[in-house]
Amino acid sequence: MSFLLAFFLALFCPLSVFANPYSGPVAMVIIDAGHGGSDPGALGATVQEKDLTLSISLALARELEDRGVPVMLTRDDDSTLSLQTRCDIANGTSFSLSGYPVFISIHINSAENPAAEGFEVFVKPERDVAMIDENSSNELILKYSSYTNSQLNDYKDIVSRELAGNICEGFENAFPSVPMRGVKESGLWVLNATWMPSVLVEAGFISNPEEEERMAGTQFQQKLCDVIADAVLDL
Repeated sequence: MSFLLAFFLALFCPLSVFANPYSGPVAMVIIDAGHGGSDPGALGATVQEKDLTLSISLALARELEDRGVPVMLTRDDDSTLSLQTRCDIANGTSFSLSGYPVFISIHINSAENPAAEGFEVFVKPERDVAMIDENSSNELILKYSSYTNSQLNDYKDIVSRELAGNICEGFENAFPSVPMRGVKESGLWVLNATWMPSVLVEAGFISNPEEEERMAGTQFQQKLCDVIADAVLDL
């Protein structure tokens, strides 16, 4: 379906069809394992960020699928992907119009100070960025083209912050001894150039030996995936 055709469909369809862009269940979770291939990301003493993000992302995909939530991975192996390619994959993904998609990017933090520690989630700042265009999936165009760009940004920001807050609250309950750095704003590419609620998770500091060891463990990774899956289903 062309962008122009979708625009006219949206223009002449009853507004009630497009009453709430984020109504119904989460119909698709696009999981983005940060870095990969020639881009290792942050380096720890024994592991690389790209390997941790892929391991967590694959586990999260399994957890969500087990709970009946469709998923799409931007990468499922040690591939090199540009930031825009990751966004293009997300924006072009089909989903059920009975719900809406969300984008979750998994990353691992690092700092010069090896004592730096804690968990945080990023959302984009509350300012308008370009949303739907001709490269969007037919589903995105059909469902959201009746909204102005400003409205879509408002809705995206609201749901992104809710998802980020859910994740932080769940993590704090699951890991009470780990410092909670909370929800933060950042104009990161993958948060600005994806046209659905989007968050970027920093699971811990690979530069901190204790956190590096914890994040490499399957028990931590599965518990984190449980937290994120719960947060998605609580939207």
